[in-house]
Amino acid sequence: MNRLLLIGWQLALRRLGYTGLSSLVLLALAAVTLAWMPQVSRQAESMRASLDVQASAVARQGPPARRPTSGEQLVEFMSRFPPLTQCSSDLRAVFAIAGRHKVVLAKGDYQLKAEPNTSLVSYSVTFPVRNEYAALKSFTADVLEAMPHVALDELRMSRADSGSGALDSLVRFTFVYRSP
Repeated sequence: MNRLLLIGWQLALRRLGYTGLSSLVLLALAAVTLAWMPQVSRQAESMRASLDVQASAVARQGPPARRPTSGEQLVEFMSRFPPLTQCSSDLRAVFAIAGRHKVVLAKGDYQLKAEPNTSLVSYSVTFPVRNEYAALKSFTADVLEAMPHVALDELRMSRADSGSGALDSLVRFTFVYRSP
């Protein structure tokens, strides 16, 4: 079969030359394009009809709402942060989550800091913790999921003994609040 194709190729090349063969290839491509055009045209018409339906639906909705200014957007953004008075209830929630995961928060370092040139206050809480990896991971994940205004700033883990399952860890959360 390959031999027949090779002989056919050599015969066509001798009779038509490279220019003739190129012309035949281009002619075949043009025929395929012409055969394909009605299908492309039908697809274009269906897409155009779909866009017309969507455009009429948008026109029925009326004019678009006024776009807020950047100042209004900033005020809206800042209003999404909880007030500083919520801090104590957030800490109770952190301790409750720690209790569910059997993570002991025996000691903590707390630091309140006003952010310059904003009406935000950050409250950093650092807990030294000794527990297994799975419990620490679940604890931090639940805190972050429960409170979107909290960031995990640091999670440092070390293991004193390779045979031990418990990790000596340092967990630092930063709570962000609106100042009063």
